[in-house]
Amino acid sequence: MTEGVPETVPCRLCAELVPRDAKVCPSCGAKAPWIPDEPTLDPRVIRLAMWGGGIVLVGLLLFASGLLMFGPRAEQGERDHRPPGTASEAHDSR
Repeated sequence: MTEGVPETVPCRLCAELVPRDAKVCPSCGAKAPWIPDEPTLDPRVIRLAMWGGGIVLVGLLLFASGLLMFGPRAEQGERDHRPPGTASEAHDSR
């Protein structure tokens, strides 16, 4: 026994049985009274979008952390880390 697609489905708002091809629920007046069971997007497309979004987010976080650590504001507040007596501008290491 094979079951076909039922001719009537419950309305998404009032749960009254509505014909599958109805555009408006006769009981409550809801437009598109039922939602099809099959997904509207391919699950592979959704998975690809999630991975792509995650990669973009990680890239943006790495870029922002790089700016915070090595950006112009970090260079302005940078101090010389040598001991106080050895700091000279023309230090020659040869």
